[in-house]
Amino acid sequence: MQADYNINLNIPLNFNQVVDIVRQLSPKEKSRLKEVLENEQLADIPEEHKSIVRQRMKASQIDPSRLMNWDEVKHKIKL
Repeated sequence: MQADYNINLNIPLNFNQVVDIVRQLSPKEKSRLKEVLENEQLADIPEEHKSIVRQRMKASQIDPSRLMNWDEVKHKIKL
């Protein structure tokens, strides 16, 4: 039996209180919450940024010599 309920809260909570609430969720509810949070993160990427990444990926496929390995990057930024 699946519980279908709404909870409307308008109370100030700090991060640790939210964590305590999440710990009380069932494994299935935690899994659903994880999916919601992941989808929220994906939705926060502006389309303009996605377009820039797509352009850079395409340019790298056309000219792979423009790619750098991690050692080259570290040397370039002097880590």
